[in-house]
Amino acid sequence: MISAEIRYFDLLFCANLLHTASAVPGYLLPDSDTMAIRLKDLAHHLNLSVSTISAALQNRGDISEATRLRVFAAVKKFGYHPNTLARSLVTRKTNVLGVLVPDLSRSFFAEVLKGIDSVTSPAGYNLLVCNTEENAAREEEMLRMLLSNQVDGVLLASAHEPTDTVWRKMLIGLSVPLVLIDRRLPGLNFVGGDDTRIGFEATHHLYDQGYRRIAHIAGPRTVTTAVGRLSGYRRALAALELPADDALVIESHYHEESGGYEAMQRLLKLPKPPDAVFAASDPIAIGVLQAALEANLNLPGDFGLIGVGNHRYGRFLRVPLSTMDQQRSQIGHLAANLLFESMVKKRPRSKSILTEPKLVVRDSTNRGGLSERPTAVGDNKRSVKHAARR
Repeated sequence: MISAEIRYFDLLFCANLLHTASAVPGYLLPDSDTMAIRLKDLAHHLNLSVSTISAALQNRGDISEATRLRVFAAVKKFGYHPNTLARSLVTRKTNVLGVLVPDLSRSFFAEVLKGIDSVTSPAGYNLLVCNTEENAAREEEMLRMLLSNQVDGVLLASAHEPTDTVWRKMLIGLSVPLVLIDRRLPGLNFVGGDDTRIGFEATHHLYDQGYRRIAHIAGPRTVTTAVGRLSGYRRALAALELPADDALVIESHYHEESGGYEAMQRLLKLPKPPDAVFAASDPIAIGVLQAALEANLNLPGDFGLIGVGNHRYGRFLRVPLSTMDQQRSQIGHLAANLLFESMVKKRPRSKSILTEPKLVVRDSTNRGGLSERPTAVGDNKRSVKHAARR
């Protein structure tokens, strides 16, 4: 592991590099004084060999702690920076990983990135992070840019529709290891929440609290997470022997409160409105909550509401929001480890890793009057499920 003092950068956003990918930005170049300090200069100053200095910087086990401390002290004193370009020519590695996400403003992906960095940073890797803005064409362009910059691997939450087989085949044929995050495509490494389980458990929780006419405000059918949560909702209705009413399922914008607000207004106009809503995301649930309060519904007495995401603000709403926690940081942590595993194995079999969701009960569904309580659903002894992709 290289110490924090001598790492070039921790995080780069690539949106502004998109059209200048072949050029090295000036702000990344060391100044003239730093360029004058070479590895052999440190070796001469410390009366050590160049190979010993290099081994110390890599934290190799055959270097004593005393020697390592001497080397790091000299590095800090003289402002030495390893020449990563020269090193990459020898090792054929850049120690840079590409990360593409559809919306950096969403707290979900911010937490996932923290989980990724918790693994990649100690291993000496840097992240080149791209925001695709849910645009498939932009995603393709940015991926080409990352590959042209010789990244060692890619972590991707794709904006492409799951039915886009051309894009899936292209990803399968990439020359570098790839792990999909949150949104899966068949035949590729994947780490994300168990969305079918999320939909099933959220709906079942509403049933357990005494609600019987349960609606679902879903995300777009083009997003795999929304499809999974809708599937889980329908499975729960079947398991609980509740009637499936198509009028109680409305597709909405995933991350806009206004979508939930408008959908709830439509539900309230039904001849027989629902007594509970499972919202596919916390932002949708916030819109639902606003519409419910305007309609003078009493939560949780008259009406129950649960979202997905466990956003930080959920507990501070006028009626604290029950939610399903996807374990966002853990998703990033597991995705980075799977990517490293794929980088070591030349032809690994694709793998799918699903994090176990946690039910967080708050006032919007808590008819029992219990205090806020996170609950692992299913088998509490297992927090992660692994399944080889076939």
